[in-house]
Amino acid sequence: MVNARDPEEVRVALVEGNELCELRVGQTSSGSLVGNIYLARVKQIEPGLDAAFVDFGERRAGFLHVGNVHPGYAEDGAEPAAVARQALPPMWQDQEEEEEGEEEENSAESAAEDESVDLRIEARLKQEQLILVQVLRDPVRGKGATMTTFLSLAGYSLVLMPTLGRIGVSRRVGEAEERERLRSVLEELGAGPELPVIARTVSAGQTRRALRADLELLKDKWEQLIHRAHKQTAPCLVYQEEATPLRAARELFHGGIREIVCDDEGVRKSLETFLTTKGSGEHVELKLHHTSRPLFEALDLESSYQRLFAPRVPIGKGASIVIHETEALTAIDVNSGRVERETLEMTALETNLRAAEEVLRQVRLRDLGGIIVVDFIDMREAGNRRQVEQTVREGLRKDRARMKCGRLGSFGLMTFTRRRLGTGPSKASEAMCRGCGGSGNIVHHRAGALRVLRRLRSLDSPSRVRLRAQPGLLLEMRQHRALVEALGHQLETVDDLQVPASDPVIELLGALATSEPPR
Repeated sequence: MVNARDPEEVRVALVEGNELCELRVGQTSSGSLVGNIYLARVKQIEPGLDAAFVDFGERRAGFLHVGNVHPGYAEDGAEPAAVARQALPPMWQDQEEEEEGEEEENSAESAAEDESVDLRIEARLKQEQLILVQVLRDPVRGKGATMTTFLSLAGYSLVLMPTLGRIGVSRRVGEAEERERLRSVLEELGAGPELPVIARTVSAGQTRRALRADLELLKDKWEQLIHRAHKQTAPCLVYQEEATPLRAARELFHGGIREIVCDDEGVRKSLETFLTTKGSGEHVELKLHHTSRPLFEALDLESSYQRLFAPRVPIGKGASIVIHETEALTAIDVNSGRVERETLEMTALETNLRAAEEVLRQVRLRDLGGIIVVDFIDMREAGNRRQVEQTVREGLRKDRARMKCGRLGSFGLMTFTRRRLGTGPSKASEAMCRGCGGSGNIVHHRAGALRVLRRLRSLDSPSRVRLRAQPGLLLEMRQHRALVEALGHQLETVDDLQVPASDPVIELLGALATSEPPR
């Protein structure tokens, strides 16, 4: 379902039955930067972080860890375009693509085993050095975008990775015969050390013609990128990832898609071109939604989309999960509600199985990243815990993001990590609540008034003070007027609904003359 009629926000959903399974959201005002490639300039080297901050033209500098820095940049006079095409030493090529569409992880750990390799950030980069970088993760919660110098261009069935130096095949292509066929066909088409590519999972079964079309398209994109990098001045954008509808089609389209519904004629035509040029023979019905009623509402998807902004998600029979994001991790709590079975153990098992499926769906749809801790209902039997673990691991296979999963402990806690893809609802859709300061609880006005009184008592001499606070807090302060007057202060009050209840603004305007009576 492609909702592109409203240019302010483009939404693409993958739906099975009536259930929202995958989501891609793009906003014109604050679109995702993931996949964009920039000619950037190193602004600051931080040895203590083993990282550098780079100016790539956005308001906040990008973060570049030493593990994502190509060793070729350590050479004097290294040209960004030349380094971007330079194959990595074998020690850096220890993994093939695990998640379809993602760039290869070039692990610095294996390089550390070779004493001749200097992993210090100051040995790799210099101040004001020009480099080509690609955005791995969007800025989030005050942190800059995460960058890498290992560039990749994703097509429908192939990923071009100039630093790979060889042909790779996704590990999800399990059959050895098909893996060998893909390698052989790609070699015949000219892929290899000079044109390194990884065959994505969807390449399995693709014809020679389809693979050739994808390879030629990626080759043209790469040549245009290098040309721009030579002609422009840093910092600047040299390659922009495709628009949300086309990128979503590239990422989500597979052999099981039966129908695409779009509400914009221009986007429908571009999707039609995509289906034609990708070269595979699947028959997909492409429809235009032309009624005035919004697409997501017409297909009963809007309520599911709006639930992505709520902390509590129902999972049936009164049970629910509660999602709370912090800066370092996401905590998810499972509540049993009215689920009732023969025993408490069976009740916990049924609720946990329901919760496991919904947790993984919400993680994908919201594009949660970092450490995720799920607090399942405690179960005594090890077999039941293993059953929940198996449900979680099966659900993880549906997620394109790179993830690592732990065991379900005796306390009911299960931890996994997930790499954010930049595909969920934009964080610009949300703002911190000024009433609670992001805590989810509003501080009582009396507590705020006591904080003001403590500050007034701490002043060395009678002063003119301006208090900017919410009306409820100012009303509470009137109950303490006699105390303020006894302290000798002159208090001016200003109603301000924008000030958090927990953090009133106290401004000192100057000391009072001793002869000036308090007001």
